[in-house]
Amino acid sequence: MGMFDTVCFDKAYTCPLCHGKIDSIQVKEFENVLENYRVKDCPSHAEEIRIIKDELFCDTCSKHIGKSIYIVVGRGILLGIVDTLEEAKKLLNDLNLEKLVLWYHDLYRRYMNEQKEKKFI
Repeated sequence: MGMFDTVCFDKAYTCPLCHGKIDSIQVKEFENVLENYRVKDCPSHAEEIRIIKDELFCDTCSKHIGKSIYIVVGRGILLGIVDTLEEAKKLLNDLNLEKLVLWYHDLYRRYMNEQKEKKFI
């Protein structure tokens, strides 16, 4: 088993077998430091551009449900989680410099807030 990271979904999937909610997936494609990532987080290096295909697993019934998802990383930022390869390619192709700079500003602001909170702990 070992170390992994978790990608959290904005919208949970429903298991077709037991109707349990699937709200995240564990992956080994990032730093494997037990970190939780959401869309617009930075799980990878700035030069990383890739699409990761994975299969959903239901923790409630402990089964793979036969549903593939695509995790899209552009310039190190988690751009989204989509259901088809075509959607994943479109998400990568739609990434422009303006959107990238705005997301980096958001990431930096969040980082600075986290650093301030650490000083008060």
